[in-house]
Amino acid sequence: MIENYRDHAEDFSSAVDRLYTIITILRSPGGCPWDRVQTNKSTTISLIDESYEYLDGVLKKDVASEREEIGDVMINVFMNLYIHEENKDFLPQEAINEVCDKLIRRHPHVFGSEHAENATEVLSLWNSVKENVEGHKDKAESFFSHIPSSLPPLEESYEIQKKLKKVGFDWSEVTGVVEKVEEELEEVNEAIALGDNDKLEMELGDLLFSVVNLCRFLKIRPNIALHRCNEKVKARFQRLFDLAGTRSIPVDKDHVDEMNALWEEIKKEEKDS
Repeated sequence: MIENYRDHAEDFSSAVDRLYTIITILRSPGGCPWDRVQTNKSTTISLIDESYEYLDGVLKKDVASEREEIGDVMINVFMNLYIHEENKDFLPQEAINEVCDKLIRRHPHVFGSEHAENATEVLSLWNSVKENVEGHKDKAESFFSHIPSSLPPLEESYEIQKKLKKVGFDWSEVTGVVEKVEEELEEVNEAIALGDNDKLEMELGDLLFSVVNLCRFLKIRPNIALHRCNEKVKARFQRLFDLAGTRSIPVDKDHVDEMNALWEEIKKEEKDS
């Protein structure tokens, strides 16, 4: 543990040591009551949240935000490492050495004699090492065993479809994927007409799955696409709320027509700018 943890570090290794030292102090008996009760589960949930905040900075190209939020990501990674050290599960250097060995092993085109000219060839080598060197072969009865059950449904759909693609169970053209989305939407409309909520739920699931598949086929991460849409809607409605206030338009169900007009005005502003 370094003694001068209050001083700014002058190099990367010292900065890493400083952060880890501060976390050990926070987790100590005389440290912070809140930090001391954190678990791997709570810290991992925070890690996911902070990763999305970092992503916001990336999407906005806000370097100051990126710097701050990636630091918050590191807090949660290091907190997880220290909790494992406390529990005598493993030491931080063991986890880091293991992933370093994996990177070297799975990049024989960089650290060995293999050759790869493009990303497709790299992935082929990567999978070959996983199966033939590391022994990570999927058994027929557990085809999806490497997809974490804790993944949110959107990400799980994406991973399922990636897995199917590996064995050639995929569309050959994007037009087929688009037609599948249209087909599923039509089945949703049929379920709505029938008034069958159970069928409607299933058909909406099929529609979502097919849209995720379209994202994957076009090399778009669906969770990021949806996140960007969420941010756009929030920003646009906040602008609507502000405009409504300056024009004395109540934001309620009785003034939907006025709100729709403001919405279209804001969309035009965005387009023109």
